[in-house]
Amino acid sequence: MTKTMKFKCTLESDIVLSQTSSSVGNLQSLDFIPGNNFLGIAASRLYQDGSFESLELFHSGKVRFGDAHPSVGGIRGLKVPASMYYPKLGSASEECYIHHLTDYNSTDIKAKQLKQCRYGFYSFDEKKGSLVDVQKNLTIKTAYDEEHRRSKDGLLFCYESLCKGLVLYFEVESELDEKQNKRIADALCGKRHIGHSRSAEFGAVVIEESPYEETLSSKSDTTMDEATVYADGRLIFLDENGEPTFQPTAKDLGFDGGTIDWSKSQIRTFQYAPWNGRRHSYEAERCGIEKGSVFVIKLNGASCPEKSQYIGAYRNEGFGKVIYNPVFLKADEHGRAFCVLEKKSTEKHVQANTPRPDSPLIDFLSQTKQSAECQQTVYQIVQDEAAQLEPYFKKGRFASQWGSIRSLAMIASNSKQLIELIDSYLDHGVAKEKWEERSRKKRLDDFMNENQDNDLINIMVNLASVMAKKCKAREED
Repeated sequence: MTKTMKFKCTLESDIVLSQTSSSVGNLQSLDFIPGNNFLGIAASRLYQDGSFESLELFHSGKVRFGDAHPSVGGIRGLKVPASMYYPKLGSASEECYIHHLTDYNSTDIKAKQLKQCRYGFYSFDEKKGSLVDVQKNLTIKTAYDEEHRRSKDGLLFCYESLCKGLVLYFEVESELDEKQNKRIADALCGKRHIGHSRSAEFGAVVIEESPYEETLSSKSDTTMDEATVYADGRLIFLDENGEPTFQPTAKDLGFDGGTIDWSKSQIRTFQYAPWNGRRHSYEAERCGIEKGSVFVIKLNGASCPEKSQYIGAYRNEGFGKVIYNPVFLKADEHGRAFCVLEKKSTEKHVQANTPRPDSPLIDFLSQTKQSAECQQTVYQIVQDEAAQLEPYFKKGRFASQWGSIRSLAMIASNSKQLIELIDSYLDHGVAKEKWEERSRKKRLDDFMNENQDNDLINIMVNLASVMAKKCKAREED
């Protein structure tokens, strides 16, 4: 009987997991933790050369260490499906289409110029997918010259790392007895180290058993002649000669019949050569299909598996997990996805209530950062309002009046006084008649009242400066 043990992995420090085994060039980090890292943790504590238990645990295929995916809201995240498309110059959070359910001959669809979703992990429930904010750091390092006790010349390199505080979930499927399962769980749980530069400041994680929600396979509709297969993990298939292939059959995907409709399927591929630390050498290059890929199967009377499973090669390392007919690949008659992709998750991964060091430098930097953020907010408000106001001032001469408004803003002591000064100036003399036209005065009053609590003096100084320049430039043309 197969038992699934679920675990939570929390990053106690940044971790380095390079996408390639190369040590030079633009090195990018994976945004998940491959299952072979957890296999290695368990093997370092349980493996005994020549023992039957080691053979059963790590070489029989009866234990499968899944990939750890970044998650939010207690739901394990999934790589955005490759069959999800969104309109050009648009956003997947506004409008999203399922490739194999979309009529590309439609005039409306052609006008949208759909683009493929390729990046990001989402935690899916029945109605929406929440984007998991996977933050990364870039650290510059240099090789060390032991003889001269200094950095080596010309050997500067970078590490891209996943940030501390990220929460990931993974599973371990086992066909062994309870005693062996407990040994595996005990070997995994606790403070462990993962990735490159573990002896430096990187790699610390805490693993604990923890339940979580995940997207499951759903039963295919008997009236449908197609089924979808979503690649939860990376997939590696071998042909009859034992060579890697990018063209599996429906049987390789777990079906007892049927064929793959390649015209509707969306797949991406990868290849890399894993590094064997024991032998200090690279192993044979692996070529496979990237996670997030989607296969469409023409059933032709064949039945579809109803449960997620591992298929293909290297399943003990987390390769091969697939989900059949996931809910997030369903759409209406026009191909528009029922599942809504949200731009940002509402949950942060950084550790809460972390005490801030008591230091004058930290206080100064915090105040500087806060001031810069406030000023940026002011600039954004001014930019948006100037764009709205410009059409109201295309006729007439207003540059000098905006200059006067700026002068009033610079002498006002508070927002209330500023509003009174501007009202008094615009309600008398030549300015009154001009500003009453096209409701210019009312528009400005509404804006000032809306931003009375948002550093109005600073906003009006900047707005008057921008509008004075725009009006003067128009008057000189």
